[in-house]
Amino acid sequence: MSTDHSGTIVKLTSGDGFSFIVPKLVAEQSPTLKNILDTSRGGVSGDGAFTEALTNQVHLPEIRGKALEKVCQYLFYKYRYADEDESGSVPEFAFDVEMSLELLMAADYLDC
Repeated sequence: MSTDHSGTIVKLTSGDGFSFIVPKLVAEQSPTLKNILDTSRGGVSGDGAFTEALTNQVHLPEIRGKALEKVCQYLFYKYRYADEDESGSVPEFAFDVEMSLELLMAADYLDC
C-alpha cells in the first residue's frame, strides 16, 4: 500500500535547535527517516506509529545544525537525481572537507 506524501512536510530539528522544513518525499530519501515517519509501523512492539510519524517532526540531537543543513541539501540532491542513469549527467555533490567526519557520522546514522 502506497501513500501519497506529495503535500506533506517534515520538520527536522538539530541538536543545537536549528529546524529545517522539507517535503516528506525528500526526507524519505533517508531509510532511517523513512522508517521513523512510517505511520503504518512503529516501536518495537509494532502497536502504533512513532510519535514523529504522527507529528511529522524529527529531533536529531546528535547532529549539529550546520551538518543537518548539508544533510537536507543532500536529501534534495538524492531526490532530484534518483532516476538519473549513470551516464555522467549527475553533478558531484560538494561539501567542505572540514565537515567530512561530522557528515560521515550523520550519513551513517541516517543511512544515506
